[in-house]
Amino acid sequence: MSFERLVERVRGNDVVLWVGAGFSLYAGMPSANTLRDLIIDSCTEDEKIFFENKSLGEVANTFVELRNGSRNELHKLLQDVIDIEPTSIWSHQLIAEIPQIDLIVTTNYDKLFEEAYGRDISPIITDIHLPLATKRTKLFKIHGDINIPESIVITSSDYTDFFRNQDKPLWNKIKTLLAEKTVIFLGYSLSDQNINYLFENVISDMGSFQKEPYLIAPKLPSHTKNRLTQKGIHYIDMNGEEFTEKLHSEVKKNF
Repeated sequence: MSFERLVERVRGNDVVLWVGAGFSLYAGMPSANTLRDLIIDSCTEDEKIFFENKSLGEVANTFVELRNGSRNELHKLLQDVIDIEPTSIWSHQLIAEIPQIDLIVTTNYDKLFEEAYGRDISPIITDIHLPLATKRTKLFKIHGDINIPESIVITSSDYTDFFRNQDKPLWNKIKTLLAEKTVIFLGYSLSDQNINYLFENVISDMGSFQKEPYLIAPKLPSHTKNRLTQKGIHYIDMNGEEFTEKLHSEVKKNF
């Protein structure tokens, strides 16, 4: 029943799509682990000893420190694997064909939604973009854009600042969306620190009046599904491509 209920929410223009890195993998974009390994591989043997058992954020932070605070080399590494011709944008195009989905939040740096929507989307990366967002679909790129180096959230220090600065207009808008809309999390695992933070802090603070969030992910173990249930999160067992194809088909029926 969860999927059928979600289809009705989409038809009623009552959703915000919250998209993570897992949804861009099919298009040839890198995973967090791939980025982590890429950064480490670019280092000297002497430098590599500083990266053992560290997350992407910690690796990126240490890398910048080893470069005396310069992020130029880090951004070039990211750009070489993200600012590329995608192998496909099929799933993003399916979303673009569902007019009832007009609010998208993403932690991805890539340009896949912009390519899929063309001129019919307003990317919002910082506070200054909010009043300029006049297109039907709004794309909140809360971790930045690959072509705007200073906007990118990747180091552990970036994440600390990101979660600390929740009184800014952009974050206030995001929290309003979370309170007013049904949120569909797509392309995340529960090990992702962004999702954990949202579930543990932002969403839990909304209490019983929040709308039911959904997490789309394939083959989660039973203990993880139980954890989602305890948090009031509906789980749909599909990967991103399966979900978008089925959602597109169902929403378009009888329309």
